[in-house]
Amino acid sequence: LRAMSPALPSRLRVRACAKINMTLRVLGIHPDGYHELRTTFQSLALHDTLSFTRRRGPFRILSDDPACPADDSNLVWRAASRLWMASGRPGEMSGVEVSIRKRIPMQAGLGGGSSDAAAALRALSVLWNVRLDEAGLQAVGRSLGADVGFFLQGGTALGVERGDLLFELADGEPAWVVLARPD
Repeated sequence: LRAMSPALPSRLRVRACAKINMTLRVLGIHPDGYHELRTTFQSLALHDTLSFTRRRGPFRILSDDPACPADDSNLVWRAASRLWMASGRPGEMSGVEVSIRKRIPMQAGLGGGSSDAAAALRALSVLWNVRLDEAGLQAVGRSLGADVGFFLQGGTALGVERGDLLFELADGEPAWVVLARPD
């Protein structure tokens, strides 16, 4: 007898939280150009909202921010592509539209793109019924960038090497943070 699988959802909405580096020490540069870091990451309540909807046709990204790319330069697209390949699916990505409601300022050091990519990995794993364990998901995340692994974990963490070797830390007391992004 075939095992019955639960019905897969047709739509998922997820939050992709920003982060700050509460501490940051740049200790040198690796031969590959990445910096050797020691940093303390902290998730923030500030977040983008990503809606994933099953649909016929090719994979597509929409955003309320016209500066947000909707092609393969977007980390969400690259996360979807790597997950598609990791799952062994043939051909071009299809069957999902992603709508991104941007609230994390772009290119502000808050990890918006990396957080969106981590959210996409989690959501698309469900929608495409991809069976990767946590280590597999982390490996796909690390292939996208140093911060993506942190966003798959969240909370408070010490990041060393490129910032992608993570050690979970106890969360501190909730606190307000003022973010300023000058011109």
